[in-house]
Amino acid sequence: MEVRGSIECRVIERVSRFVVKVDLSGSEVLAYLQNTGRLRGYLEPNRIGFCAPLKNPGRLRYRLFAIRDDDFSALIDTLLQARGFEKAVERGLIPWLRGYRIERREVSVGRVRLDYLVRRGLGRAFIELKSGVLRIGDYAAYPDCPSKRARDQLKAMMRLARRGERAFLVFAAAIPGVRGFRLNPEADRELCGLVAEAVEAGVIVKSIQLCYNHEKSSVILLNPDLPVKI
Repeated sequence: MEVRGSIECRVIERVSRFVVKVDLSGSEVLAYLQNTGRLRGYLEPNRIGFCAPLKNPGRLRYRLFAIRDDDFSALIDTLLQARGFEKAVERGLIPWLRGYRIERREVSVGRVRLDYLVRRGLGRAFIELKSGVLRIGDYAAYPDCPSKRARDQLKAMMRLARRGERAFLVFAAAIPGVRGFRLNPEADRELCGLVAEAVEAGVIVKSIQLCYNHEKSSVILLNPDLPVKI
């Protein structure tokens, strides 16, 4: 999946949850950040990143979407992670979702919303996609900060599974050079405990690995079924 208008930049500092100051061709620029996580190890001063023009620029004209990480780059933009996942589903590149089509996005389930409702024949499934842009050894990990929203979503998914619905919790390991995905209880022990409960309740936990190829300016799927360590 091509990312148009990519420009190399250098991280200066994170200004707020959604704004990062970067050096873009010698000028200091504020860039939009589509990720509320802490992004430890990536949003650090002097890290090389990649920006792209915003489709509807206002005060901010660019978004920071990737950080260089050896041969490839970590894809820190959650919207691009989602679009990459959607393209992979549409093209049948994820074996355990082959045959499904995305019917709806932002699906209300009680008081929470899940990312997708998908269908295959007469069957349906709910999917929640989580961003894993944290490196712990040779694993991608989640979460990197506490998340009440994620805890509430997991509880809703458990209720779905106990009613006989099919529910997938999918972690987008959006960094290169990892051999698997794992949880990070140091950030949110309760959330990680809920993931284990969700598995027992019948929620299917999976991970895909994708990243940004800065030489070809494209989002690529490296592993459609990355091993998961609960």
